[in-house]
Amino acid sequence: MKLQTRWTLIALGAFALDRVLKQLALSGAQAETALGALRFELFRNSGIAFSLPFSGPFVWLLSFVILAFVVRLAYKDFRTRHYKRAEAYLFFILGACSNLFDRIVYGFTVDYAIFFQLSAVNVADAMIVAGALWLVLKAPGKK
Repeated sequence: MKLQTRWTLIALGAFALDRVLKQLALSGAQAETALGALRFELFRNSGIAFSLPFSGPFVWLLSFVILAFVVRLAYKDFRTRHYKRAEAYLFFILGACSNLFDRIVYGFTVDYAIFFQLSAVNVADAMIVAGALWLVLKAPGKK
């Protein structure tokens, strides 16, 4: 299996896993590790990354602008036949689309992994961070 195909399948699998876990959280499913370091339960995140206290139209607009910017970068790379960062774009865009879908449909992002009672995240958040880091590491001019 080609590297690109493998990463594409991993990105699609992560997207599907995120959507399933979000549905489980919305249905009321809950779980906790023995030491309480990680809990699985619904957290309605009306803020932005890391639950920063911004909400409302600002979050929607910011999310859309960032997603549009990354889609534009991806389009530019594909138009000029620079495919080396395709998987990074895919991770970022699918993660962002999953969270944006939540905001549109539910009015909040569905987070479900709560670490040490401090931070609530989801797989889509991890996809966005991984995609962004990957894009930085594979920036134009980097080998």
